[in-house]
Order: sequence, then structure tokens, then C-alpha cells
Amino acid sequence: MSQSIDGYKVSTNSTKTSTLRVKELSFGGGYRNIITDGLNADNETWNIEFVPYVTATATTLEGLLNNSKSSTANMLSWTPTGESSAKIWTASDIQKMFIGKDKIIIICTLRREFIL
Repeated sequence: MSQSIDGYKVSTNSTKTSTLRVKELSFGGGYRNIITDGLNADNETWNIEFVPYVTATATTLEGLLNNSKSSTANMLSWTPTGESSAKIWTASDIQKMFIGKDKIIIICTLRREFIL
């Protein structure tokens, strides 16, 4: 995958989870009605793994990801693999995996956001 987020390359070990938010109403006799909950009912998240970077670059990337939660102006813009348009994301669950002497892999969860 040659995809990147703000110039930081995303590894092929990244995975998508999509959960549809619904409302359900149950009736007698086993009948039920299910409808989507709102206009943006698709809760899309990606578990992202970045390629290994030297410590200084990984620290900058970690700061960028942490900053994505501070305001709508700092949210990340990224076009996932196989899609044609960019979406807006915030990062959470940021992890650092140290490999070798001076290399770090950053792993995080990106959550799709909808802004006005």
C-alpha cells in the first residue's frame, strides 16, 4: 500500500472495521423493525500501522496523531485504500512499538468524523 497520511506511509497491515448504527423496535410474534440511526450511521474505523521510522520522525508523527483530537482544524484527511475521496479522521489508542536500535512503528485507530 503506497498510501500515506500527511506524508507518513501506511503499512499493508492496516485493517478496516465498519459498523452500522441502527435502531431496532421489537414487536410480538418475533417481528421487528430495523432502521439506520441518522444520516451518518456508518461507524468506520481503521487500525492503522505506519511503516517503521527513526525515533525523531516517529515522535513527530505521534504528535500529529495526538493533535488530531484537539480541534476540527487539526483532524486528519486521508483517502483509504480502494476509495476515491478523502475522509476526515481522528486518531486514538496510539501505540509505539520499538524495533531495533532507533526504529519505531506507530499503531493507532482512526475514527471517521463528520463535521459541519
